[in-house]
Amino acid sequence: MSSITNKFRYLLTALAAIALAGVITPVGAFAVSSTSSPSHIHQVLKASQAHPQLAIPGDIVDVTLRSGMTEVLLIGPTIPQISADALPGTFTFSFTQKSGKTLIDIRDFGILDGADSLIRPLKFDDGSKSFYLNAGQKRTVKITSFMAVGTGTLRWAPLNHYVTDWQFVEETA
Repeated sequence: MSSITNKFRYLLTALAAIALAGVITPVGAFAVSSTSSPSHIHQVLKASQAHPQLAIPGDIVDVTLRSGMTEVLLIGPTIPQISADALPGTFTFSFTQKSGKTLIDIRDFGILDGADSLIRPLKFDDGSKSFYLNAGQKRTVKITSFMAVGTGTLRWAPLNHYVTDWQFVEETA
């Protein structure tokens, strides 16, 4: 009788462990491979005020505004490898003006961090607040901001109409 009771206890313990693992493991914590997904990760997106796009860092976004077309590549955030609830993160933007003339203004950028706090950067890391790009010009700028870890969104909204949201994850070591 005791061997049946012990087996039953082991079974209950195993089932409880499996159930607990399901409760502790967040939904979507594991990547699932799909045969229908493309073979490349990053893509080139077309965005405008009429057709904004959702992107991830590494995607190239061709943004068409009334004043011209600008190619934008965002890399980041890069963060120090320490463990904390909030960390500085650096985003690197590479702008390439394909046609026309576009004003790149710090006031057009906003960051929603892992604690759902809205961060409005005051200047680019080089001290500038805005600059124009003419056809054929390229410029790389950085924005560093102290923000809560977790999933966030960086938005570019020239002329108060957003064209691109980049979703990112800021993680600690």
